[in-house]
Amino acid sequence: MKKLFRALLRFITYLLIIVTGILIMYYLLAPVYKFSGPVPFTGNKLYNPYQSIDSANWRKYNFQVQSKAWLGITDGRKNTNELIDSVYKVLGYDHVATSDYQKINIFGKDDSAYIPTYEHGYNIFKTHQVCINADKVLWVDLMFGQTLSMKQWILDQLSEHSEIVALAHPLLRHGYTINDMKYLTNYEAIEVLNNIRVSVAHWDAALSTGQIAYIISDDDAHDVLYSNDVGRRFTMINSLTLNRNEILSNLKKGASYGIDFFRIDDEPMKDKAERSKYIPKLTSAKLIGDTLIVSVDANALLFRFIGNNGEVLHVVENSDTALYVIEDTDPYVRTEIMFHDHSVMYLNPVLRYNGEFPKTLKTAEVDKSATLRLRIVYFLVAIIIAYLFARLRMRKKRK
Repeated sequence: MKKLFRALLRFITYLLIIVTGILIMYYLLAPVYKFSGPVPFTGNKLYNPYQSIDSANWRKYNFQVQSKAWLGITDGRKNTNELIDSVYKVLGYDHVATSDYQKINIFGKDDSAYIPTYEHGYNIFKTHQVCINADKVLWVDLMFGQTLSMKQWILDQLSEHSEIVALAHPLLRHGYTINDMKYLTNYEAIEVLNNIRVSVAHWDAALSTGQIAYIISDDDAHDVLYSNDVGRRFTMINSLTLNRNEILSNLKKGASYGIDFFRIDDEPMKDKAERSKYIPKLTSAKLIGDTLIVSVDANALLFRFIGNNGEVLHVVENSDTALYVIEDTDPYVRTEIMFHDHSVMYLNPVLRYNGEFPKTLKTAEVDKSATLRLRIVYFLVAIIIAYLFARLRMRKKRK
């Protein structure tokens, strides 16, 4: 019995050493980046993601919900795939992409609407990403805190294997700071609305520094039978069909918006399902010259036109239509629409640009010389530690 216990203890010790070694290795591999910093949107053209929408074709989507995975170790252990599917159908969703931690859920993979999605990240500060249309899971992560360069390194690697990378719940545990948003790039979306946190300030910080980042809005539900967790925040995508390629194309164009559906605490699911049938929709958002005209299919409490650094540019109250004349000094303008039940619609921004199409101009590139210097420091530290360890062992032997 003692031999078995010792063998087990030895196995666990070696396993911990291996895992710790791998986690340390990731830190050693992370390069140093050179960031351009903010490059705000400029130009004499305006890109409007809603110019060609068909208001009859709004699709209700959720990209964050966890199912039972990894033998129930991760949160979401109460949710089966079938249960998730049935609950969201009752709530009027067109599709839900289950985003298990570090695992692509293959439920419904033969359906043309299926989008392989997962939530990347197992670090303690919740610097996570929603990886949409991913072809593989990235296991690299930096568990005990991340510098700006480390966060960029992870985003760059994720972008190689995911069509859309969204920063997940940036405000949660300050996984991404407002300052991070001024520099990070190579991602397509931000989970501005999440059942746990609302990260509007992060979104404006990214947009104000020239990052094209469209909104996604998700429940991030861990218990789909708990009405407070589901049907609250979702993404509306304008698409003729539910075909994966068409949905992804329209999402990347920004032909979508986020809804923060007002939560009634502990509302019975059947009541929420009934209330969900009457959520207002965007009917149009047209640019006529430099005038943005936004209309919805219900009377709104107010429209707010938001500009650089989150500045409120114009407010219109008690109407189903509002307009704003975009100034030459406005790099972008986005619209928030609050309804009388206090639900809020968040539209993607109208952006300034030059050239054929809008693009992010700020950059983040590996600084090879700085990376080499850092690795030399790592090497010297390793030599010093090895030397001190050797001397300690020699002293013990002498005793």
